[in-house]
Amino acid sequence: MNTSYPIVLSHGIFPFDRLFSPFASRDNHPDDRLHYFRKIRSTLMEKGYTVFHSRVCWGGPLELRALDLKMNLLRFTDDFKKWPKVHIIAHSMGGLDARWMIYRFRMEEKIASVTTIGTPHLGSPYARWSLERLNRLVDLSFLLGLDLRGARDLTPDACEERNRLTADFEAHNKVVYRTIAGAQPLERIFKPLTSSWKIIHALDGENDGLVSVRSATWKEEYLFKVMDADHLNQIGWWDSNENITGISREAFEADIRSHYLEIADGLKD
Repeated sequence: MNTSYPIVLSHGIFPFDRLFSPFASRDNHPDDRLHYFRKIRSTLMEKGYTVFHSRVCWGGPLELRALDLKMNLLRFTDDFKKWPKVHIIAHSMGGLDARWMIYRFRMEEKIASVTTIGTPHLGSPYARWSLERLNRLVDLSFLLGLDLRGARDLTPDACEERNRLTADFEAHNKVVYRTIAGAQPLERIFKPLTSSWKIIHALDGENDGLVSVRSATWKEEYLFKVMDADHLNQIGWWDSNENITGISREAFEADIRSHYLEIADGLKD
């Protein structure tokens, strides 16, 4: 290992594991088979890494999610007394949470690196397409106690504005930024993501079902790799459309976990 700092796994918007029994998907529990990051934490810990699951609001706006993430880090590190810095490996909107947290709360001295996987740094045309049709539903849901406002922070316009605000700050701080994109052909995409894949493919090219390779790359100099994985696969989950590859479920999931080990092995203090 090249780092003694802990790794924090940062989840995306609408984490589906909240739908499971809270006893089946507990954060930071040895059994992470039903966690959002399926068997990722346990795999990294077996190799000696210190790893935490973060937990932020389910569908709330970026400002609230960034604050939640900050409070998670303060708790994990005892206000950074145990460790002076952490590494963040983030999936989907979790990468935007991390970037905005660092900028908004000036935490660049506390974060050694941010590695994002399938994060829509340039926004998602599918988010824009959906909000054009369902924007009023977001307001109604909030009135009924279900916060979906975070979807508005995923549009290309919203991301473009934040990228403009953070550009100089991110270019000159010492945080190491790395990005990972995912892409698969339509026939292998998790079935609930096929409609969004088609919309994104028509507007922004190859994608993982929710985020285009272009958006996930952010900047060419940050790109670490492109994974053969859809948006669900990227966090350790297999879907039946992978059967056409002839690769077993066990081998496929082990390959996904190997990407996280590769990320961790490249982290430095």
